[in-house]
Amino acid sequence: MKRTLILQAPAKINIALWVKEKRPDGFHEIASVMQTITLTDSITLQEIREDGIFVECDDPRVPLGPDNLVHKAARLFLERFKLPSALLIRIQKRIPIAAGLAGGSTDAAAVLKGLMRMYAKGISSSDLTSLSQSIGSDVPFVLRGGCALATGRGEILAFHEPPNPPFTVVIAVPKGISVSTQWCYQNYSPGDNKEKEARFGAVISAFRRRDLSALREYAFNDLESVTLEHHPEVAVIKKTLESEGKGFVLMSGSGPSVFGLFDDKKTAIQAASRLSPDKVDVFLEHTTRSSGL
Repeated sequence: MKRTLILQAPAKINIALWVKEKRPDGFHEIASVMQTITLTDSITLQEIREDGIFVECDDPRVPLGPDNLVHKAARLFLERFKLPSALLIRIQKRIPIAAGLAGGSTDAAAVLKGLMRMYAKGISSSDLTSLSQSIGSDVPFVLRGGCALATGRGEILAFHEPPNPPFTVVIAVPKGISVSTQWCYQNYSPGDNKEKEARFGAVISAFRRRDLSALREYAFNDLESVTLEHHPEVAVIKKTLESEGKGFVLMSGSGPSVFGLFDDKKTAIQAASRLSPDKVDVFLEHTTRSSGL
């Protein structure tokens, strides 16, 4: 009997993102506080009779061939365990594409976890994490989710307890804009790392104790200097969510998505109501705990 498995793949936001020097491998050294949220894609894995790895998606903008990270994840897993390639992967997209929310990475992580369950392979969490590192910088984090300090190029992770109770999260994504992560990093110029080090050190503590005032003071995203300059409408969204001064607002990753953290749902809805639905896609979510491996 052919097996089928359905999994949820959560988006991530960057509570802070410090971009440091460029490494010899071409990546940038970073430090980031990452957090998963309830905004998810749905991934269906289905064994089929036909040889090959096939990807389907309800969003026509998503590539379906070997360039798709879910295809790469499946291929690496099946080759690693010498399993037959006869697999259909269906992606139901809810996480906006090229928005700084790790949509492709979290879909790939879900495929890895799903295949491990489907074939009951005795692979350790460290082995699975090692496999995920060859797929993309964000994949090791979303493989487990929750809250973590990410360093290196994003693959060195120190997990922390997320805030409790969870924050309500507003995700605002401008319509008609996508940002290439590679382009954003290529156009970034590092600033004063000494000053940033002092600020960054206070972020995790402020986040875990749900101190929005401290987050507004200390947290930052270096890539805002690139994306906001080239896409001023993203800066308008950020300013609009900040207008009541009750939340903490930042761009996630390379953007163009902007998120706001709020103490409660009512305050979040009030802030989100200021955004134009004709220009911005808005999602009301909350922070999540780790799903484990």
